[in-house]
Amino acid sequence: MLKDELIIRDILEGAKRLFSHHGLKKTTMEDIAEAAGKGKSTLYYYFPSKNEIFEAVVDDEMKSHIQKVRKAINSATTAKKKLKAFLGTNLSSIIGYQNLSKIVKEEIFDGMKKLHELKQRYDQTQVDMMKEIIIGGVQSGEFRELSPEMIEKCSFASIAAFRGLSFPLSVTLCDFKSEEYFDVLVDILVDGIGNQIAKSR
Repeated sequence: MLKDELIIRDILEGAKRLFSHHGLKKTTMEDIAEAAGKGKSTLYYYFPSKNEIFEAVVDDEMKSHIQKVRKAINSATTAKKKLKAFLGTNLSSIIGYQNLSKIVKEEIFDGMKKLHELKQRYDQTQVDMMKEIIIGGVQSGEFRELSPEMIEKCSFASIAAFRGLSFPLSVTLCDFKSEEYFDVLVDILVDGIGNQIAKSR
């Protein structure tokens, strides 16, 4: 890793800790410089403002999350296992990023256009990964033949359903545990688009 990359990594890691604990508004450039073990001049050399550091932290977290999900999907051997890997890895990351996610939502509502664009890109990546899993299932014979339009709709609906489990309804069971419902979601999806011929073998 190059010197510049190491410095930026130190800045982002220090900033992430501060943002997660104190939020964007209460964190100062001085705080970030101290947490990263850098001088303020170094900080301003790489990032002109606190908002740019925050956007870089969010972008870095999203990229890291996508890499984890991709690795989990690639290690699974069937379309159904890939779906479970996709949902399980997403859940563990969401739990790990709860504080930062809360701040991101608040800042998006405060009008940070760049964060909205990052979220849109992240959401599209999630839909695209789901699409890959479904197409792979069709190609392997696990799922029945689906039109491109149906694959698109299934991918979007699956991500929307997963988000609902990640952030459940306020009217729900008091002991609700999202992960216990993922198998149900996967079974519903597989039953709906599964290849009946393959299942009967």
